[in-house]
Amino acid sequence: MRFVIATVLLVASAFSVVLGYATRAQFAEDSGHRVEYQVDSAYSYVVIPTSTLTAFEGEVSIEASGVDEIFYADAREKDIQDWIGTSNYTRLNLKPNTFDPDISTITSGGLNADPAGSDMWRSQLTVKTKLLNVVSMFDDTAVLLASNGFSRAPDKIAVIWDAKPLVNWPQVLIIGGFILLLAAIIMNYLAFRNIRKLRGPRRRIPKSPKGPRYRRKVKQDVPVRGRRAVGKSNRRRFMVAPAAVVSLSLLAGCTTAAPTTEETLPKYESVNVVVTESQLQRIVTDVATTVKDADGTRDDKILVTRVAGSALELRRVQYLLQSKSNKIPKLPEIIANPITVALPMELPDPSLGWQPRTLMVVTKSESTTSAPQMLVLQQATPRDNYKLWYLIDLLPAAKFPNVAAQATGALPVAKDTEYLVTPLKSIPFKYGDTLNKGGESKYASEFDLASDEFYAAVSESQIQQKNDVEKVSATIKFQHSLGNQNILGMLTVESGGLVALTMNDTSTIRPKISGAAVSVTQLDQKTLLDAPGSATGLRIVYSNMLLFYVPVAGSQEKIRLVGASQGLLTVRSID
Repeated sequence: MRFVIATVLLVASAFSVVLGYATRAQFAEDSGHRVEYQVDSAYSYVVIPTSTLTAFEGEVSIEASGVDEIFYADAREKDIQDWIGTSNYTRLNLKPNTFDPDISTITSGGLNADPAGSDMWRSQLTVKTKLLNVVSMFDDTAVLLASNGFSRAPDKIAVIWDAKPLVNWPQVLIIGGFILLLAAIIMNYLAFRNIRKLRGPRRRIPKSPKGPRYRRKVKQDVPVRGRRAVGKSNRRRFMVAPAAVVSLSLLAGCTTAAPTTEETLPKYESVNVVVTESQLQRIVTDVATTVKDADGTRDDKILVTRVAGSALELRRVQYLLQSKSNKIPKLPEIIANPITVALPMELPDPSLGWQPRTLMVVTKSESTTSAPQMLVLQQATPRDNYKLWYLIDLLPAAKFPNVAAQATGALPVAKDTEYLVTPLKSIPFKYGDTLNKGGESKYASEFDLASDEFYAAVSESQIQQKNDVEKVSATIKFQHSLGNQNILGMLTVESGGLVALTMNDTSTIRPKISGAAVSVTQLDQKTLLDAPGSATGLRIVYSNMLLFYVPVAGSQEKIRLVGASQGLLTVRSID
């Protein structure tokens, strides 16, 4: 009996393995889909829209060739459209019913540009001659193909969908066949061992006599047909399992990758903010690297590619000072990692067209003496990269407001908003008046000054300067004003605004006595003035990059300063 079972297992094993290998190639073909395009237009950009990439299920790959250099980028489809703008491009679609290639061209006559290095792309790469790349799919992902932005784009393109099923039936059949082979070997071993036992020496052992035994006759309900019938029944039951496996595998081999419908659209992760996590890290790292390179060579041409506004002005002044004196220290480096707080802008309403984008990022140095940095970046146009407008040190005693999670993002604060407790443009004047007059200022009650270290230091410095100039028969006047019109802010969880702006502090010093001179003692002021003093007086301007939390209108909260950075801007003689 064991030999019969072993034979059946061996036959089933061979059949399963052969069938598995026979259907492996067909199974691989049926688990994917491929659409090829031959692009005849000589336009510099090719766009593969979201509707094409999600037409079939499975991992999506792009294959392209036909030019010496191939640029690939994937991003939100609306972002690709915004970057292309009015430039001519080719669009690769699929026909609705047949899912055959459908190529269209859009001609607007706009200027071209090199797409490499743009912050709009979630991922990008440049290769030679031939491209084969897996698309990082989100629910809004599209693909841009180009060369250098001016030459023609690749003309041979294929979109490949590799659907990986939950069960690889050919593999199951092959593995199952080897398992059945192992079972057949074990069954043969047991059968041979049993035969050897039966053929061994037998010794007749005398038995004690038994008494008479009563045999009760019982009528059987189920007729017994003998041992052969039982064996046949067992064999019949044994064949059920291999047959079931084979039938299931044959059914599975008939499945093919069908076009998706509204009910079967692939489910991809959605992105609700202007940049993904990896995209944000790449941008911050590139900004930090660019600034470090510019600081090393004091080259503001490098600096302007990633820095603007007050952050650019202060670093330019520092470069000038360093060129005149080797005693002038460098400004602190920008820390790119780790990012402790990331507040990207929420995706704007597409119907509003392009809106400048804002990122707020807090990073922390490993040094225990360095304060966390707030980087405020803005992307002005689709073809511009994000630039650092504000680099602000967070104050240790200040309470940082609750902000939304990185994946959620926040809406930007308009600089002319009426939603907050005060117009944003008025904050430098009101805060400056409080610095000048202290508690006597009519605006002092609007600010939380109890834990404001910056206010305490600056107001004390102003009092000390007044005392010092009076000793040398001079007068000093302090004036505070908005230093830059580009105020950037994001809404917080409490519905207030986290607002970055520049306040310029102007100190005007005049001698009281004719013929007297006002001297400067600080190294940076003397170096920038290029003189020890002035007989007509001095006008010294410091630039303060400030980060405020501004409560929502009607709130009982006060405006509080969260971060501040200061730098010398100008030192000039009064005419």
